[in-house]
Order: sequence, then C-alpha cells, then structure tokens
Amino acid sequence: MYFCCDGCPETFKKDTAKYAAKANHQLVVTGQAKQEKCPLTGGKLNPETVTEIGGVKVCFCCNDCKGKVTKASADEQVKMVFGDEAFGKGFKVAGK
Repeated sequence: MYFCCDGCPETFKKDTAKYAAKANHQLVVTGQAKQEKCPLTGGKLNPETVTEIGGVKVCFCCNDCKGKVTKASADEQVKMVFGDEAFGKGFKVAGK
C-alpha cells in the first residue's frame, strides 16, 4: 500500500474501516489485487457486464449487479465494489 506522507499510515491504522474501500481500490489499480468473481455476489464473472469504476474495469455476474452499482454516485460505487465485504468476495491479493 502507498501513502502520500509519513503521517498517513498511522491515520490509516487508527480507522482502517474508514479507508478500506480506497485502500482496496489502490490494490487493484496498482496490480496488487485482481478480480476473480462478482464483488456483490461472489458469482462467476460475465464479460458482457464490464464497466469502469474509479478508473478500473470491473465485471459482474449479471446486469442486475452492474445496474445496482452504476446507478450509485461515483463515491458510492467505489464503496460498493471495493469495500471490505465486496473486495473479499470478488478480488484476490497477489501472493495470498
């Protein structure tokens, strides 16, 4: 994980839940994590559902899941796709 200054790691440690979605998003942007399943259901990916969330191409299992996310605001989309629960269902960190 990358931080902008020496104070950020301490701030992050104090409230990891607050920053989880952005931290997980960063793991995907930097190639440290890869999508394997739908972040909403953990189901098999459907390549026809690709959309961009926070500058990252993301797939879903169906158009219902894609629709739920694309209807949300940009900040909510990042939380929905990269929040800890969704991240755990859909992404794998390299080396784990």
